[in-house]
Amino acid sequence: MTLEALWTQLAEIEAKSGMHCGRPGKCNADCCHPSIMGGVPGVTPPEAELINGFLAQQKGFRFYEAGEDGCKFLGKDGLCRIYPVRPIDCRVHFCKENSLESQPNPEIVTLVAEYHARHEAAFMETELIDACRFLGEP
Repeated sequence: MTLEALWTQLAEIEAKSGMHCGRPGKCNADCCHPSIMGGVPGVTPPEAELINGFLAQQKGFRFYEAGEDGCKFLGKDGLCRIYPVRPIDCRVHFCKENSLESQPNPEIVTLVAEYHARHEAAFMETELIDACRFLGEP
């Protein structure tokens, strides 16, 4: 299954389940701050490859525009600069009160667990993707 197919399947399950960000249009990116959420999402090599390709097309990309305490991909405006290619962990984790942690959905949990199992040997913490060379990053 491609990442794009998995994203589509996750979006369909999410739509049916009623899970959604509790702050549409008013996001303060709490879930994009490891200090608030208690950890950083993992990134698999296929996800890092997609992120790399996406960033190669961006002009003047810089890590940590929103500050060191947030996700390295947040822009100065607090919005995700890699939203179309964000990792699976970011796609299934919403604000605390609406997260998989607080409202587990077995279908989503299974899909994500199967995806991670296929990439377990190569699974990386997001800090390791800093070692990847992104075009436009000095």
